[in-house]
Amino acid sequence: MVITMNVSDYIVKYLENLGIKHFFGYQGTMIAYFAEAVYLNPNVQNHSCYNEQGAAFAACGYAKASGSLAVAYATSGPGALNLISGIADAYYDSAPVLFITGQLNTSEYTDISDLRQQGFQQTDVINIVKPVVKYATMLISAEKIAYELEKACYIATSGRKGPVLLDIPMNIQKMKICEDDLEHFSPFHKNLVSDRYCDAADIILSFLQKSKHPVFLLGNGISKNEEEREVVNKLVNKYKIPVLTSILGKDLIEESSPYNIGFIGSAYGHRSANIIIYEKTDLIISLGCSLCRRQTGGNTERFAQNAKIIRVDIDDIELKRKIHEDEISLNCDVTQVIRELVKRKCECDFSDWLCICQRIKSLTADFDSLCPTRLPNQYIYAISKILPNHSVIVSDVGQHQMWIAQSFGAKKGNRILFSGGHGAMGFALPAAIGAYYATGLKPVCIAGDGAFQMNIQELQWVFREKIPIIIFIFNNHVLGLIRQQQDDFFHGNYFGSSAEGGYSAPSFVNIAKAYEINSRQINSLEELYAVSDILSSVRQPLLLEIMLPETSRAHPKTYFGEEMNNQRPYIPAELLKQIKEM
Repeated sequence: MVITMNVSDYIVKYLENLGIKHFFGYQGTMIAYFAEAVYLNPNVQNHSCYNEQGAAFAACGYAKASGSLAVAYATSGPGALNLISGIADAYYDSAPVLFITGQLNTSEYTDISDLRQQGFQQTDVINIVKPVVKYATMLISAEKIAYELEKACYIATSGRKGPVLLDIPMNIQKMKICEDDLEHFSPFHKNLVSDRYCDAADIILSFLQKSKHPVFLLGNGISKNEEEREVVNKLVNKYKIPVLTSILGKDLIEESSPYNIGFIGSAYGHRSANIIIYEKTDLIISLGCSLCRRQTGGNTERFAQNAKIIRVDIDDIELKRKIHEDEISLNCDVTQVIRELVKRKCECDFSDWLCICQRIKSLTADFDSLCPTRLPNQYIYAISKILPNHSVIVSDVGQHQMWIAQSFGAKKGNRILFSGGHGAMGFALPAAIGAYYATGLKPVCIAGDGAFQMNIQELQWVFREKIPIIIFIFNNHVLGLIRQQQDDFFHGNYFGSSAEGGYSAPSFVNIAKAYEINSRQINSLEELYAVSDILSSVRQPLLLEIMLPETSRAHPKTYFGEEMNNQRPYIPAELLKQIKEM
């Protein structure tokens, strides 16, 4: 018997068979047939946002939390363009997301290539998104759906993962096809034999055996699914050397681990991590870390100038951005190299070096704890202690992102997600929704007053689906990072960042009430701790608005032009001398 179905039903069925149960999108004329197929399939769930950007970020959160393919859709023209910030976020942070956009009926296209617009709400989304996708194409034949869908999903999830986009005209979405007649995609596999991973492990071990002060540097190239996280845990416990992370790799190691020295960052990184990697270590084993300028500072030759750098990365293009001219680049799947390292014997003893790093971490943390501008960090630390272990914490972009990176103590079962390379305000709320559906973990959104207003409309999504999310909004009524920049470079002219400069923030407690979401205002650490019992048993959405002074700062911070091991407020000369002599 010949089985026929329309293109939209075929897409949903194929994705369902891949294990995708959740679709994020917004209804519209040119995507209506695909949306109907999602709604009518009893084995998948549709989740409607209130701006297509929300759907895109939700898919990013889903993909980042699980490491698996996520799906977001939108209609043509403005709907498709509203996805772009999420597409870019997925591209820069290597999140595998399939974006599906509706398009004008093929019959409405003319043969006039220079025509500004072919029809109402038509936009050439393919050429617009090409710089921020791994693959994008417009489907012009229903019979090509299997080939293009399989190709797109393969590209999104292979090598360095990332977003892909299929643009599907409305008439093709409803065309009937016969499964037996469809052409399929046959991927070309690179011949990456296991010897390659063995060789990489041998190179790393040969340098490790000659090293006295080695560190592991863990980055976003390491998958965050449970299996791979456990392999990383085995690596760390086997070699017993200090571990540093990028900001996106922060949750790969628990805060309580004796090997966790902190995250590096040329501006806001942990003092301990910055000092150790910049001037103390003699070997950096970088595993899936981009080592971009935000991590190394602008003068890369000064970065870790006494250290040999070994970089393992699946993206050979990333390795072309040299940190040191004599660094060793290993173009391999990081996970496979880690697995090889776990199998090997290593009799090196780095216990004395580990003690030095732990001592530096303790001394710098003690100094920072006395900094009068660190009240927000105390709030973040308190939040990390009172949240349930198995939570997925999603940070927005702004001062609070730095506070989270510096002071959130990751526990076993925690996931911490950021908008890293793209740095998109408005990311956290929809991404937390997506992460919740990916993992089932307690979703937690942490945002500033500026960032939260970017996608505040998704509170209706939270209310509608009764998502048990905890939302923390740090409200200092300013755009904090911009205000800090204006203090440093613009003589305190707070244009666009404070009330006198044309910016303002509402009462988020009152806004939550309008969305029928429980909320309360927090004015002290004591008030935060007083609600700790509630946080462990939340079954409905809850919004907590933490009030901060306008003068809140993110510290420590490297001043522009200075080296990352010399952050403000400056360490006293006597303490700095003690650290340098270790």
